[in-house]
Amino acid sequence: MKENKKKEDLKQEEEKSMNLDELQGVLKSEMDDARDYIHQVGYDRAESTEYYLGNEPDPTSSLQSQYVSTDVRDSVLFMLPSIMRTFFGTKKIVEFVPKNKEDIPLAEQQTDYVNYVIQEQNPGFQVLYDVFKDALIRKTGYVKAFWDTSIQASTHEYSGLNVDQYQALVLDENVEILEQSVEMKEIKIVDEESGEEQVQKTPNKYDVVIRRVKPSNKVCIESVPPEEILLARNSRSLETSSYVAHRMIKSISDLVAMGYDKEELEQYGGYGGDILDPEAYEEQRARNPFDNMTYPDRNDPQGNELLYIEHYLFYDLDCDGIAERIRVCTVGDALNIINIEQWDHLPIVMFCPDPEPHTAIGSCPADYLKPIQAAKSQIVRDTLDSLGHSIFPRMGIVEGQVNVDDVLNTDIGQPIRMRAPGMVQPFSIPFVGKEAFPVLGYLDEAKENRTGVSKASAGLNADALQSSTKSAVSATMSAAQGRVELICRHFAESGLKHLFKLVNSLVIKHQEGEEIFRLNNKFIPVDPRYWDSNKDVVVNIALSKSSDEDKMVVLSQIISKQEQLLQQLGPNNPIVTPQQYANSLSRLIEMGGFKDPQAFINTQIGDIPPPPPPQPDPNLLLAQAEIEKSRVSSQKSIIDAETDRMKIIMDDDRDRDIEEAKIRLKIAELKARYGAQVDVAEINSLMERDREIIRAIAKTKSQGLFNNNQGGNENI
Repeated sequence: MKENKKKEDLKQEEEKSMNLDELQGVLKSEMDDARDYIHQVGYDRAESTEYYLGNEPDPTSSLQSQYVSTDVRDSVLFMLPSIMRTFFGTKKIVEFVPKNKEDIPLAEQQTDYVNYVIQEQNPGFQVLYDVFKDALIRKTGYVKAFWDTSIQASTHEYSGLNVDQYQALVLDENVEILEQSVEMKEIKIVDEESGEEQVQKTPNKYDVVIRRVKPSNKVCIESVPPEEILLARNSRSLETSSYVAHRMIKSISDLVAMGYDKEELEQYGGYGGDILDPEAYEEQRARNPFDNMTYPDRNDPQGNELLYIEHYLFYDLDCDGIAERIRVCTVGDALNIINIEQWDHLPIVMFCPDPEPHTAIGSCPADYLKPIQAAKSQIVRDTLDSLGHSIFPRMGIVEGQVNVDDVLNTDIGQPIRMRAPGMVQPFSIPFVGKEAFPVLGYLDEAKENRTGVSKASAGLNADALQSSTKSAVSATMSAAQGRVELICRHFAESGLKHLFKLVNSLVIKHQEGEEIFRLNNKFIPVDPRYWDSNKDVVVNIALSKSSDEDKMVVLSQIISKQEQLLQQLGPNNPIVTPQQYANSLSRLIEMGGFKDPQAFINTQIGDIPPPPPPQPDPNLLLAQAEIEKSRVSSQKSIIDAETDRMKIIMDDDRDRDIEEAKIRLKIAELKARYGAQVDVAEINSLMERDREIIRAIAKTKSQGLFNNNQGGNENI
């Protein structure tokens, strides 16, 4: 049995090794093709960076003017403020859309928390600024969002701690005591048995040096240099690409903090070749000319740096016939696999200002402006050279008749020594720069057509604005805004939506338990475990042809109408609610340049209680009281009449019973004395007839009294 188990283990190890070798071969093939594709793009990106920095184009001769036009930089720096204001002009960049009425509070909580994670927990403004700038200059910008579990270690020194404070540090599971010293104090006590006085030493103060180690356990968002990202050549988008890789340089210490085995990493120590490719070097050098891409050889083994690559690809890892997205982590040029796991989402988001259909990587404004910058630079250089030749013309001299040093000395007022007159003759070269100015104007117009950036749209050409009508100026401004707004829309739809969905999925999947975050100076508990990860998102950016001033005018009119409706119809009217009114005020405050409307108004309004009932009219109350008094009096009269009627009937019945008894007694007496026959039935009928008459009269009187009372109530 043991031998069979050993054989099975060996077989599994062989199959695992074969699978790893196969996977390693797939990674190498995919990476080589992706690297070749990105290198072609990388050369163009490096050139665009040089144009942005004003290092291109190079002059054709060292004797030529060195002037370089900065059209790429000027246009990018013009666009960036508008783009950043568009996205960060409101407090909530992106909002999650509720699926039904009951889902509204949870959607609002998701919106607030995800915006908090991106803008407060992470440097969201700086990250997106870097990404947008990369995209405008280098075709694409990349953001990476992931759940950071790396170990954060920090050293702290404390002095003068009392016993309780020291115990609190010791009991902390994340704290390691590195150094400590104890100051003892003497306490005199008396022995109960002997009565002798003894001296004991007890700890008084502690001086300690601790090392605090704890995992980050939070969402981390960072911008990624474009040259670090690889993707398949046939990719139509980053999300659907069959292969994506993030290559970076990591020290062994960084990788150990990420959870990898130190001994396994040290066997791959050293570079083992190039960390990045020469083309990637060119992109890095273009951004930072002072970076020579050399890395010092440190004596500390943990400081040694490795090529660390995260590969994301579709691969049938479990051999079920269906390829799943997996993440494979490798180190070194040999792609040594150190981790394999299934992955449900791509942690990288791409921003492109001008996407090309059916292609992952599109174009950017720098691509359109490089030819214009090259042409303008050359024209201005020639113009300056022409001006220089006009100011300092070439000189013709008779050899041997002129002091050459004097001719070459161009200082003002310096003499030229010659043996005879006319030995020096200047060759006049006319200035032709005036003919080049129309060409420069044409190139500026071409730049405006390609980017929408102009002096008029930037508000720099006062003459053009003053000499134009309001509609013409508005049309000029709208044309420029339209180009920028289109770029913002691409950033919003292709980048920001994916980024916020990614962050939402990360906090749902990884955050354990309840988290307290600050919102509008209030601390709010949130538990993302119960959120919906598939909720739709809407980018909350204002994109329209109208200016902010025009929007504020329209919004002020809307607020005025809302106030009228609320005053006339009350807060519970079907047209406008107090919450909608608060939303309008909040948006007006934001457009006025204030980022936090909560400082001025309460943006969230709860259920409004129903208005109190109106106070009744005192006269009406008095009339109602009189009516009620009359009604009670009438009822009392009716009851008294009924009582009197019943009393009359009862008295009549009693009297008749007495009379009947007397009659019967008299009849019996007559019969006994005389033996006469008396008609008793006739006598009884007469008595009953009288009884009915009496009852009818009493009833009639009672009804008459009741009718009189009713009539009185009606009159009242």
